[in-house]
Amino acid sequence: MADDRHSKAIRKRLEQKPPGERLTLEEIRELKKIEAERVNDRIRRGIRPEDQSQVWQQLFAKGRLLPANRRQSAKRYLTGLTALDLNMENRTAPGWHSTYLYLWENWSWSGDSIMDTTHLLGLRGVYDATSELRRHVPETADATHAASYERAVFDLLHHFAVLGKPVPNIQARDIDHEVDFALIRQWINENETLSEEIKSAMLAWLKA
Repeated sequence: MADDRHSKAIRKRLEQKPPGERLTLEEIRELKKIEAERVNDRIRRGIRPEDQSQVWQQLFAKGRLLPANRRQSAKRYLTGLTALDLNMENRTAPGWHSTYLYLWENWSWSGDSIMDTTHLLGLRGVYDATSELRRHVPETADATHAASYERAVFDLLHHFAVLGKPVPNIQARDIDHEVDFALIRQWINENETLSEEIKSAMLAWLKA
């Protein structure tokens, strides 16, 4: 409550500040908060033509300052357990934690909570999952991509093999009815960038 009163006092001072008078650091911080509130309000109600200033186009329309579920990226994609919980066209998700999909903060992104593997596989097994994701989070940005079940498993195995840790919360036998392990083995064995140690760790999980 005290912080709220202090903030209101600063804003009142700003309203009365003569044009051209130097801003204090405290006032600059408050102005940033005001602008952040304005932008968040625009995001919540939807962007209108009058909102799309040059600054908006530079910072927000390109996704630089949007929350993770509103960003667009050609390379970032959902992977790991998130992708395994997501239904694909003509395929049923082998994962069983679909309730997590309704909270985009829990989504696992390549290069974020799980190491990026585009240097190993490019975008093989990555598809546009926007339509399915919007069933869970309607605000999902256009062209939001996800890993196929095979790519999601590859990413998980690579991530934990590099860390030298076991894959948590999931075993091969839990998902082998829906995931093409032969394709994952092919990707691992044919990859010239992976070390033999990492390959062995990844393949071991598939045999378990």
